[in-house]
Amino acid sequence: MRGTSLRGKRSALMLVGLAAATLAACSSGSAGHSSGGPSTTQATIAFASGSPWSGSLLPVAAPTPINSIVAVTCVTASRCWGVGSTVGSGGAPNGAAVIATANGGKSWLNQSIPATAGYLADIACSSQLQCVAVGQGQGNQGFSIITTNGGATWAQSPVPPAISDMTAVSCNSDRRCMAIGALITGNAALVSMSAGATWNQVGTLANGAVGASGVSCIDDQHCWVTGHTAAGTNQVTGALVGTSNGGTTWVSLPIPAGSGFLNAVSCVRGPADSVGSLPGSQITVPTAPTAPTAPTAPTAPTAPTTSMPTVGVTGVRCTVVGTTANTQGVARTGHGLVFTTDNGGGTWASQPIHPSIAGLSSVSCVADYTCVTVGSTITTSPAAGVLLFTGPTAKAWKHATTITSPEPLLGVTCISTSHCVAVGESIIESLNGG
Repeated sequence: MRGTSLRGKRSALMLVGLAAATLAACSSGSAGHSSGGPSTTQATIAFASGSPWSGSLLPVAAPTPINSIVAVTCVTASRCWGVGSTVGSGGAPNGAAVIATANGGKSWLNQSIPATAGYLADIACSSQLQCVAVGQGQGNQGFSIITTNGGATWAQSPVPPAISDMTAVSCNSDRRCMAIGALITGNAALVSMSAGATWNQVGTLANGAVGASGVSCIDDQHCWVTGHTAAGTNQVTGALVGTSNGGTTWVSLPIPAGSGFLNAVSCVRGPADSVGSLPGSQITVPTAPTAPTAPTAPTAPTAPTTSMPTVGVTGVRCTVVGTTANTQGVARTGHGLVFTTDNGGGTWASQPIHPSIAGLSSVSCVADYTCVTVGSTITTSPAAGVLLFTGPTAKAWKHATTITSPEPLLGVTCISTSHCVAVGESIIESLNGG
């Protein structure tokens, strides 16, 4: 899962597939799954009653020598990119990799990237031509590569020298991107106005928030970041922070108790039926000088005052996923978490999910109450990869299906309510709407 170390995982085989889903009128469907390698074997799994998602899982072989794909993004139903690592000695990760599809996930190709890339953790695109991938280069230095021609070529872009790693990135259609970078003392917000061509540090995350794992922005000013804070020797507790001024200042947001690693967040605009409540930092508002009342020296200006305005966006829906596991380096020992808010993060509700789920690594929401999340099952379960879904006709999160591969699903992205792509350590499956 994203909250634990992904860099030491092993896998000799990777399957890639597209996940397309349809908000169908029917209330049930079927899904197939594969184990270990390409297979035409299909198994039927009944979907929960009332589910808006239906279809079958379709595995596709990854290009050689891909070891794992940890993040994926799509700009259309046809064009997607994924980042991860190649296979090294003994099946261990060996350098960064970028793969791309131009046919909705039916086939994938490797793309050539700079040899200085050590590891890539996330990818985001502003258009079909402009994408940025972030991670770590050689010598424990934050690393960023960009393409301006749809992946035909990738070039390294400069990162502030104090940044030792870049762990998450989000881009808007206006080419403005927000990335989270690691500092010695915590995490920094980095902003690019040129789709990742240059990065500037604009602020630091709220005190104690480290290990940033996911970022979601609804516009150029409002973003949310998941992570964790230290809670004792080798233990952590979940952390969530937000900004309403483009990353200059960040505030910690309240979340339900009992979280360990929080791995991902996805926010969308919903109906304006709730008051946005992302707290703002203290803003100094200088008072205008008092007008003189006599032909003497004017009265000195009064001291500045401070206030705590509500600066959240009305009706913002966010979903945060993670796990109760709170020990560094120990995976699949907790239980999955789903937190949701409909007021920009002022209040959160914990959603019930299937008890067999150990953790959730990634989430993608494309509409109000329409999300897909992926992760892994507990160690005692025979199936590792898992997909969950919700929708406007069934707000409760449903245990859609599990994947019999021995490795978890690590990333998911949805371009619409009819097309999603899910990727993983040794398998990427597809949910095709029927």
